[in-house]
Amino acid sequence: LYMPSYFLGTFTEYPYVNPIQVSWREKCIINSLIFKVMARISSDPIANYRGRIGKISYYIRECENMARKSSSAGKISDSPAAVAQRTKFGRLIKLSRELAPAITLGFPQRKRGQSPANAFMSLNKEICTLEDDTLTVDYEQLQCAQGSLTEPDITATYNTSTSKITFENTAMEDLAYCNADDKTYGVLVNTQGGGCRVIPLGERGESGSTSVTLPAKWEKEHVIVYVFATSANRKMASPSVCITLTEEA
Repeated sequence: LYMPSYFLGTFTEYPYVNPIQVSWREKCIINSLIFKVMARISSDPIANYRGRIGKISYYIRECENMARKSSSAGKISDSPAAVAQRTKFGRLIKLSRELAPAITLGFPQRKRGQSPANAFMSLNKEICTLEDDTLTVDYEQLQCAQGSLTEPDITATYNTSTSKITFENTAMEDLAYCNADDKTYGVLVNTQGGGCRVIPLGERGESGSTSVTLPAKWEKEHVIVYVFATSANRKMASPSVCITLTEEA
């Protein structure tokens, strides 16, 4: 390379300089400094992952593993079917809260990582219907317990003069999935104001009766009764049964 030297008034010869040799890795490092880094992935389990998990997208940019979160919210559909589905799902959530004392006992055989409330909603997703903006719950089909044990043999009667409900537990033989030391329970559900009450009734292998007073402000016409059983260690349960509350003078 020859360049004139105006200061000296003559031509000065400048030596030719070879360009700097940069390795491929160094180029990657230099180029990465040009871009704004959103997130750098250094965790081995996802070092080679490409794709999307939830709202996080994983990709490669300038030889580095990157992660980017989506900032745009998904559009919520206002179609009649979508609105009806959200309404029914909201009612199921409310039911799971109202029946929490019962479903905590009644769903021990749920999937790993699944809560009793999630198991309840998954099992009862068809009990709510919406017609002409009126939401109804099929309480006879509702299940507040589920499992592989046999259902207990229990009846319930209501005394109008004392406002008491009496459960009669009939002894059952000790068979497979029907153990004499299984625990039996009655569940009172108030369909008008919400809430439930769980009543321990004894053991499956013993006959006996248990009486409880109807909670204040509860009306018999709005009370649904369920019964179910659990194993002695509460690791198994039976399906719940909705039984008729007969009335006596």
